[in-house]
Amino acid sequence: MKNMSEDGVVAGLAVAFVVVCLGLVAAIVFAVKSYSGEQKYKNQDSVLIDQAVQAAEKSQAAKLNQQFQIQSQSPFTSYTGPSQYGSIYLPYPKNWSGYVDTSGSSNPLDGYFNPGVVPSVSAQGSIFALRMQVNSNPYSNELSQYTSQQQQNGNLSIKPYSLKKVPQVVGVMISGQLTQTVQGDMVMFPLRTNTLMIWTEDPQGTSIFMNQILPNVSFQP
Repeated sequence: MKNMSEDGVVAGLAVAFVVVCLGLVAAIVFAVKSYSGEQKYKNQDSVLIDQAVQAAEKSQAAKLNQQFQIQSQSPFTSYTGPSQYGSIYLPYPKNWSGYVDTSGSSNPLDGYFNPGVVPSVSAQGSIFALRMQVNSNPYSNELSQYTSQQQQNGNLSIKPYSLKKVPQVVGVMISGQLTQTVQGDMVMFPLRTNTLMIWTEDPQGTSIFMNQILPNVSFQP
């Protein structure tokens, strides 16, 4: 027959067992809720990240579309030269054609631009609305030829000139009888060991040359 002390021990163990079970159940419930909460937050974070990515993609697409619309509506296209010759950026109207000789047979770059079709570059008498040349001679040598002509014939105007987008490089603007057969306007700049020359040979193109092309020309000195 059990005494009172044994009954107390049994009762105590039973209570302890119940407490342990309840604690275990509570722990399990807490763990399940915590896991569910973490999954919920992870899902929410994933949704927020996806939304942010989609918003960024839409914003980038909108910017690119805007740039495309601006470029497509611009009446100008451009030529960009190789980096070893200053990465020359030369805009010209979209309805003009262009031809750039990079063979280096006489000069590193020789560019010819004209409305419609570019005339023969070798035929005598061809004139061009826009010409660009990287001349292999030093700037001082090229400039001296025109200053000598100015002194001898007085048929040229030579003034200091710098491009709006390259103000640190000072060259000259030459206007008048550029050659024996060609009248026009030319800008000339030192370009490393070479000379950059940009000009128009067509009086009808003078306004575009002065007001729309030259203000947007750039190069790396």
